[in-house]
Amino acid sequence: MSELWFLLFSIVLCFGLIQEQCYLFIYYTFWSFVLEVVYFGLVATGLGKEGLQHQLYSILLAPSIVICLGFWMIIAPTYSWDSPTGNIVMTVVTHGCNMVALLSQTQYHIKAQDVWKPVLFTTLYQLFLALYVGSGGRSISGKLPYWYAQYDMSIGWVFAGLAIVSVGLVHVSVSMYRDKPVSTSHIV
Repeated sequence: MSELWFLLFSIVLCFGLIQEQCYLFIYYTFWSFVLEVVYFGLVATGLGKEGLQHQLYSILLAPSIVICLGFWMIIAPTYSWDSPTGNIVMTVVTHGCNMVALLSQTQYHIKAQDVWKPVLFTTLYQLFLALYVGSGGRSISGKLPYWYAQYDMSIGWVFAGLAIVSVGLVHVSVSMYRDKPVSTSHIV
């Protein structure tokens, strides 16, 4: 199945690059999505089994969940779906299918002590976004990448902190949930 995820994600990434060019990389979704393409490429080819696959997985699982929930609860309700960049297939793949694909990977366990990995990843992105927007950077359409990316006001920093804390909480929650032993009962 990893081969199919890798193929789908690669096609969507190529389409996104054609459509958005380098502006694609101003979005947290695509910072993680590029690493997800790399992860599924490694799994599909069997490379990096000794550590790289697991390292990427521990970085990416929590952000994929936060991106999916955050997008559909906060951004999608305010999104202009009739815009030329409103591609529903790309949106669903990068804000949902990727989470499902990562959750279906059961060969790795998330450890609570690795919470620093997705938190660091998310913090680096938030610092990049603040610098990018603060220096006048905008999306391909000339707008702010996100409606809340206003770092001259508190809302930008509140959402940055919320993203970082959310990723940490999701990582710890997933690690606790997946480490629970499954009880089975036998009826004789």
